[in-house]
Amino acid sequence: MPDLKTNLLLGAGAIALTQTLTLWSGALVPAAAAAEAPLSAAASEEGGEGGEGGGESGGVPASYALASTDPAQWSYDASAVIDGYVAGARGQYLAAAAAARTLQAEVDAFLEAPAQETLDAARAAWVAARPAYLRTEVYRYYDGPIETVEGGLNAWPMNEAFIDYTKDAPQGGLINDPAFEVSEAAIMARNQATDEADVTSGWHAAEFLLWGQDLSAEGPGDRPFTDYEPGTPAADKRRAYLKATVGRIVADLDGLAAAWDANAPGSYATTFKALPPREAIGRIVNGMAVMTGHEMRVERMAVALDSGDQEDEQSCFSDTTKMDFVYDLEGVAAVYYGRTAGQQAPGVDTLMKTLNPERAARIDALFGEAMTRINALGDPWDRVLASAPDSPERAAAEAAVTTLGELAGEMKASGTDLGVLVQVPGL
Repeated sequence: MPDLKTNLLLGAGAIALTQTLTLWSGALVPAAAAAEAPLSAAASEEGGEGGEGGGESGGVPASYALASTDPAQWSYDASAVIDGYVAGARGQYLAAAAAARTLQAEVDAFLEAPAQETLDAARAAWVAARPAYLRTEVYRYYDGPIETVEGGLNAWPMNEAFIDYTKDAPQGGLINDPAFEVSEAAIMARNQATDEADVTSGWHAAEFLLWGQDLSAEGPGDRPFTDYEPGTPAADKRRAYLKATVGRIVADLDGLAAAWDANAPGSYATTFKALPPREAIGRIVNGMAVMTGHEMRVERMAVALDSGDQEDEQSCFSDTTKMDFVYDLEGVAAVYYGRTAGQQAPGVDTLMKTLNPERAARIDALFGEAMTRINALGDPWDRVLASAPDSPERAAAEAAVTTLGELAGEMKASGTDLGVLVQVPGL
């Protein structure tokens, strides 16, 4: 098949050569956007790090609000949209934390009585906890509170041999290293410390510990429950490692929920709500556009389609990568339409229907098309990656990639309607 990744990344590479962009949180964002449009006064920014790729950090726009000599330009009331976004973020992180605590309870039950039944229950709880988290990923890409923990919470792809044994290294990994003593601090200290693939913590570390390597084209990994029967040094360390990893997931999500509490003085939510309206709207739209047009379209889909390598799929140990696509897109749509975590509020769509009804209609149609294409993808994703270049499965996946690009392109173009700077690598 054509080199899909190269085609998609070519635009981003060309832009990078102009030295107007800086690599940040796995995505290219403007270090100075004067070449694109004049910027208003700089807004305050919090530091951030982490991303699936491994924690590069750099500049963010001095402002997400475009400047104009016409004081009446981009005059609209965004207060209800911003309030709804903050409440939705808070609700979605609370839902993610609650789901993670259910996972934690099932892991504790498994460790208390290792058996196939309790291992299956812990695996099912991991799968059930993921959708609520995936819907939060739209709150990334503008240096919000997630950026300080994301590299330890959802980093991928990961070199599983860095943590535990694999087929090619039966005595490998930290768990089999006599010098490594398990603690949350020790785990986090080694996370991507020397190589971005040496992921030690987060959702995918827990996934690998529950499933083990996926060595079959017909299903997920099949780690035996006996790996967790106490009494040997490796098993005891593995037990402590799994417990610490899941505990850290819960703590991180609790912290993110607290950061989005608008009733807590000094929280990120209070800072966000105090921003000039178009500064806040710019962050909202960038989160949606980059999630759709770069993270999903390129990093999670096109890269894997180009390589055909299972190691390039996000949730490779459990074979649930298609679920990642479905719920990530759901999260983007929920923010756009103002419906997150069971709450309904005015969304960005309400602004677009007033400012540019024609573009709003195109975005509506593209959301519908993208959701249809994503839901129709082959499952598990590794079978799609292994399919022939001219197979229907590949054609359907590439069509989904194209539609995500079109949707993100309209989101980027909406910046001119909303008066905000929207940067999507490669678009």
